[in-house]
Amino acid sequence: MYNPFSKKQPKPDRKKDLEQLGQQVMALYDHLNPDRKGLYRTAFLKGLITGVGSVVGATIVIALLAWFFSLIGHIPFLGPISDTVTSTLQKH
Repeated sequence: MYNPFSKKQPKPDRKKDLEQLGQQVMALYDHLNPDRKGLYRTAFLKGLITGVGSVVGATIVIALLAWFFSLIGHIPFLGPISDTVTSTLQKH
């Protein structure tokens, strides 16, 4: 098995096999990524979907926290926090 960290050089016939393997990997890469425009478009859409998902997820978490605080508003040390969050949400 070829070890890239070894100081020994591969045998000539092994070197030819490695060159052929490298060419096959490059051909596969070219086949799977035919154009950069499509790659950029895919990356942009992925980022857009991730951003929208983050905003929706954060909104759900904040809504659940507000609901939870409204349930436990009668606990003395959490009451002021709950009141502050509830009043802030009602203003906006």
